[in-house]
Amino acid sequence: MRYYLRKLIGLLVTLIIVSLAAFLCFSVLPGDPALIILGLDADELQIEALHRELGLDKNIALRYLDWLSGLFRGDLGTSIRYSQSVSSLIGESFKVTLSLGVLSLILTVLIGLPIGLWLGANSKKKSSIPVSILSQISLSVPSFCMAIVLISIFSVHLKILPSIGYTPITDGLFPFLKSLILPSLSIAIGSAAILIRYIKVSIEKEEGMDYVRTARSKGLKRSSIMLCHVLKNSLIPVITTLGLIAADILGGSIIVENIFSLPGIGRLITVSISSRDLPLIQGLVLYLAFIVVLCNFVVDMVYSLVDPRIRLK
Repeated sequence: MRYYLRKLIGLLVTLIIVSLAAFLCFSVLPGDPALIILGLDADELQIEALHRELGLDKNIALRYLDWLSGLFRGDLGTSIRYSQSVSSLIGESFKVTLSLGVLSLILTVLIGLPIGLWLGANSKKKSSIPVSILSQISLSVPSFCMAIVLISIFSVHLKILPSIGYTPITDGLFPFLKSLILPSLSIAIGSAAILIRYIKVSIEKEEGMDYVRTARSKGLKRSSIMLCHVLKNSLIPVITTLGLIAADILGGSIIVENIFSLPGIGRLITVSISSRDLPLIQGLVLYLAFIVVLCNFVVDMVYSLVDPRIRLK
């Protein structure tokens, strides 16, 4: 219990430090949000009135405390560009990014886990060479290039999948999956290549351990040794990799979401930066920090379940 409590306290402290850093960084940037809202032709009285409304007439310490208290209430301020609650904007975009992230992670595991296991178990065979080369090529191709290739094949030539747009799941499961399969594959192919690499190296390392030789000397089948012993002990680096991939995807796949015109976090980040929407940018920075810290927290929890020695240490 002490292990979990210590990790939870670390998560909260990290988020508070990130919130302070984000607020201070964006507070010292040049530019007046009041002028962005009212325009350059606004007079001094209008600007002062809007400063009071936005709380910009207070000193930076009071503004941060107000923003932090709003944060605990779920209020991250109001977007300058959209004139909507930052929390609601991030919440709506998160639904799209979460759908994309879950499907991408499922495809990553379905592609990467069996191939990685097969390569790790057959790394010394010549039949593994073409698969290794193909995984290296997939690893080196950026997701936006993969997206263009998939659009050319499945949207332009075969015309079986849409190239842009998002269909919510409320409009039907098949249209929903149809709108997300190409962007998910664009992300999953490269992510699966990373996963394959880590699984392969981890299994090769574990197969040289004494307990594997002992299991073989007892007459256990190789498939049984792989699934019951080697795979479990190879999970630590694999879990780390999946945690990093999940944080990257849920943080908003900016290029992929823009290519496929998905209204997710990645596209919202692009719009907020281009329009200098400081309240929205602050909220998104905090969201990204929360996703990274949360994924690391979950990875630590899974570590302790897979290997109790970590929790005891």
